[in-house]
Amino acid sequence: MGDLKKRLKDGNLIIGTWVTINHPDIVDVLSGLPFDWLILDMEHAPLEISDIEVLMMPLKGTSISPVVRVPWNDMVAIKRALDIGAEGILVPWVNTREEAEAVVKYASYPPKGVRGTGPRKAVGYGARSFTDYYERFEKEERVIIVQAETDEALKNLEEIASTSGIDAVYVGPMDLTVNLGIPTQYDHPRFKEAMEKVVTICRKYDIAAGTHAFDTEYLKMVVDKGFRLITIMLDFEALLRQFLSIFKELGRIK
Repeated sequence: MGDLKKRLKDGNLIIGTWVTINHPDIVDVLSGLPFDWLILDMEHAPLEISDIEVLMMPLKGTSISPVVRVPWNDMVAIKRALDIGAEGILVPWVNTREEAEAVVKYASYPPKGVRGTGPRKAVGYGARSFTDYYERFEKEERVIIVQAETDEALKNLEEIASTSGIDAVYVGPMDLTVNLGIPTQYDHPRFKEAMEKVVTICRKYDIAAGTHAFDTEYLKMVVDKGFRLITIMLDFEALLRQFLSIFKELGRIK
């Protein structure tokens, strides 16, 4: 799989998309494209941990990094995502330093954390020694991304970003605008100010700023602002847009 942690540290532009459809054919198709990472979504998509394990299989032998958005900042959810071989986790609704520290603790083995020992697919079912995995994974491979999606998170952003073990802060534009009381108003001054704040603070603590892009124009804009960890569209959205475009050309949709 990929080398997401190193590429983030090097400041590379990382482009991915969201996997929400529960069929490995989707990931298999995406694996043939030059994506850097894929987010497999357990928060809003109807995907369980057993589904995620199968969905990641087509990525074997590729350079694409699988990241699981766990449904919540939960020790069991984080542990299970890492045990099935996720290269990273994206954790929603992280609003304070204490919550950020909990994420790192849940994703780390003792003595730094409380992750239980049973990595399963993460060690190739035993093909990779646990000692090697234990010594290298957290330091060289594991990626921890937290979502800033509330006003509280913005107020505590410096404390969150400075938490040891956090690799990136990711802004979900729709979530943040809704929680700021300006739903989908991406040109609103409060939202623009929030985005600038995320980039500034992430740069200060040498971690990546991430966000979602709705199209290539928006992607170029956020990259110009300093975001480096990007998702563009979603699997079902790309499918829908393509067919909408075709039916508009055929005159069936105005």
